[in-house]
Amino acid sequence: MEYEDSKAAKKAMNNATNIFMESNIEEPNQKTDIKADGMVAGYMEESGIFNTKWTVSIDGETWFYVKFVTDEPINDVEGVISATTYGYYDSNDKCLGYAQQQVLDNGVYGREYYMLYLDADGNPKDYYSDEDGYYLYDYDGNVIGEGDVESSWFGNDYDITITMKEDSKVQVDFMDKVVMYIRICDDLYEKYSD
Repeated sequence: MEYEDSKAAKKAMNNATNIFMESNIEEPNQKTDIKADGMVAGYMEESGIFNTKWTVSIDGETWFYVKFVTDEPINDVEGVISATTYGYYDSNDKCLGYAQQQVLDNGVYGREYYMLYLDADGNPKDYYSDEDGYYLYDYDGNVIGEGDVESSWFGNDYDITITMKEDSKVQVDFMDKVVMYIRICDDLYEKYSD
């Protein structure tokens, strides 16, 4: 870790203009350093049967983990058309929030699936992304962040950078940037794996 302490690292990951992580679509469990504005702030490791859990740690201590959620009340909200749901939990398994694919009419393209980011009570945050995690929007439809992928010349290694727009006033939680990374990795796997 290149930050002074875990508090500084968390602040950097939540407020960074650029978050950088690596991926290899042939690896059964992803492992990557997390760089916030060019400095190592944490580490993420994928685990579980069928790669269903992503743990973010700082200096060897778990900050939070993300997992698929299928059997919580968030999966059965009346009037909501939803699909894949991720839950965020601290090291004591307390729920910190969710990300969920939901059908949304953004006023431009009609009704489509988007990834909505929710607090622990299921209330939407001030932003959402396309379902593959490449574009982050505010509820006025402005792009406030983007996921970018660069591939290596050889192999299946990819560098994934999530960049916030400099003029955006919206604060985006790092947990939600992790889900953008997961969705981008899934998209890369579908497109390029053998």
